[in-house]
Amino acid sequence: MESLANLMQSIPDSPAALLRFITGLFLDHGYLVVFLGAALDNFGLPASGDVVLFAGGWLANTDRAALGLIMAFGGLGALVSDNVMYWIGRVGGRPLVNRVFRFRWLARLVDAKHFGRVERYFEAHGGKTVFIGRFGPGLRSTTPLFAGISHMKYYKFLPYNLAAIVTWALAYASVGYFFGQYWSQLLEAARSFGFTIVALFILALGLYAYHRYRARKRRALERALHNK
Repeated sequence: MESLANLMQSIPDSPAALLRFITGLFLDHGYLVVFLGAALDNFGLPASGDVVLFAGGWLANTDRAALGLIMAFGGLGALVSDNVMYWIGRVGGRPLVNRVFRFRWLARLVDAKHFGRVERYFEAHGGKTVFIGRFGPGLRSTTPLFAGISHMKYYKFLPYNLAAIVTWALAYASVGYFFGQYWSQLLEAARSFGFTIVALFILALGLYAYHRYRARKRRALERALHNK
C-alpha cells in the first residue's frame, strides 16, 4: 500500500509530463506497465487504464510498442481486476456493504432500502450496466463489485464484461494510436466522455426508480379500487 501511495504521489499533473512519465515506465518495464495501469483502475488509480492505453497506442504509432500487445495486456489487466472486484462482492455480500458504508453519512446514502433497489436494478439491467460501467469514471470499479454483491450470475456477468473490455481496449488504444499527438486535448475529451457516461447512467437510474415508483402507486391504487 505504501508503494502504491508513493507511485500516486510521483505521477505528474501536467499532460505532457504525464506522457513522458508513462513512456519512461514503459521503456523500463514494458507491457507490464499497461497491464498494471489497467488493473489499478479498480484499486486506487482512477482512469489509469484509459491513460496507459492512450499512451500505449501512441507509442505503437512511433514504433516503440506493438498495438496488438497494448490492447491485449490492457484488456487482460482490466479482465483480472474486474473479476477480482466481482468475486470480492460475491463472496463478501451484504456484510461487505455494511462494513464499507459503516460511516454515518455514507449509511444515509446507501441504506438497506436503497441497496435493495440496486439489487433489483441489476436483476433487470445487469448486463447493460456491466457493459456501460467500463466507460465511466467511478463506475468501472463499483459496477463489477455490485454485480457480485447482488449475486448476478457469473455466466451472465462474464460475457458482458468481456464484451466491454474488448471494446474498451480496441477503442482506446486505437484512439491513442491515431490521435496521441493531440495528447492534452485527448485527455480532456476522454474526461468529458467519461463524465457524460456517468451522467447518463445516473439519469437511467433515476428513470428506473421513477418507473418503479409509478408502478407501485398504480398497483396500490388498483388494489384499493378492487377492495371497495
